[in-house]
Amino acid sequence: MPSTSSLQLVHEGAACPACAGPLQDAVSAACGHTFCSLCFPAHAQMGAQPSCRVLLCPLCQEEEEQTETLLAPVPLGPVGKMNCEEHGEKIYFFCKNDSEFLCVFCREGPSHQAHTVGLLEEAIQPYRDRLKSRLEALSTEKDKIEDIKCREDQKLHALLTQIENKKQQVETTFERLQQELEDQRHLLLARLRELEQQIWKERDEYITKVSEEVTQLGVQVKELEEKCQQPGSELLQDVRVNQNRCEMKTFVSPETISSDLIKKIRDLHRKILALPEMMKKFSENLVRHLETDSEAETE
Repeated sequence: MPSTSSLQLVHEGAACPACAGPLQDAVSAACGHTFCSLCFPAHAQMGAQPSCRVLLCPLCQEEEEQTETLLAPVPLGPVGKMNCEEHGEKIYFFCKNDSEFLCVFCREGPSHQAHTVGLLEEAIQPYRDRLKSRLEALSTEKDKIEDIKCREDQKLHALLTQIENKKQQVETTFERLQQELEDQRHLLLARLRELEQQIWKERDEYITKVSEEVTQLGVQVKELEEKCQQPGSELLQDVRVNQNRCEMKTFVSPETISSDLIKKIRDLHRKILALPEMMKKFSENLVRHLETDSEAETE
C-alpha cells in the first residue's frame, strides 16, 4: 500500500531539470526532485526484488538508501491531480485508521474493509473547521489587542496633552510671579527714590534756614562790635536802644529732617529688612509643596 509521502502533485507545464524538456513518465527521487523516467539513472536498475541501493540524484547528488517497497521512484499522476501510486486512479477517499489516501480500488481492498473510510472532502472538513475556529479566535484576540492598544494610546495621548498643559501653566505662573516681583521691586525703588528726594529737599531747607540765621547773627555781631568802639558818652545817650539791640535772642535750631519723614524711612526700612526672610520662607514652602506633591503622585 503506498504511503502518504509517496503521493505527489505534479503541476502542469513542469519541465525535467535534466533534459529541460516536458516530463515524460515522470518519476520522483527521494530528495523530491522530479525527472523523466529515462533521465533518472537508477530508475532502470530497480528490480522487482526488494534490495537496498544507493540512488544518486543528478541535481543535488544526494545519496539515499532506499528499499523497493518504500523508496522507489514515484510515478506521478496527471497534472493537477492526486493519484494512487498502486492503481493510478484518482484519490477520492481517506482512511482515518491508517491516515492514508485511497482510490476506489484501495477502498474495496481487504486492507480497509474494517476501517473507518470517508470521502476525502469530508475528511478534510473537520480540519478546515478547526482551522476556521482557530482563525476566528485569533482574529477576535487580535481585535481585542488592537482595542486595548487604541485605548492605551488614547490614555498616553491624554497624559501627554495634560503634561504639556501643565508645562504651560508652570511657565505662566512663574512668569506672573516674576512680573509681580519685578513690579514690587520697582515700587520699592520708587519709594526709596521719593524718600531720597524728600531728604535732599529738607536738607536744603535746613541749610537755607541755618544760613539765614547765621547771616542775621553776623550782622548783629558787626553792629555790636561797632558800638563797642564808640565813646562812652554816645553809648549812654542811646542806652535804651542799645540795650534792646543787645538783648540775646535764643537760637532755635530747625529740624534737619522732619519727624514725619523719619517715620516713613523707618517703616520702609522695616519692610525691606523683612524681605530676605519672607523670600526664604516662600522658597522653602514652594519646595516643600512641590516635593510633597511629587511623593504623593509616586505612591
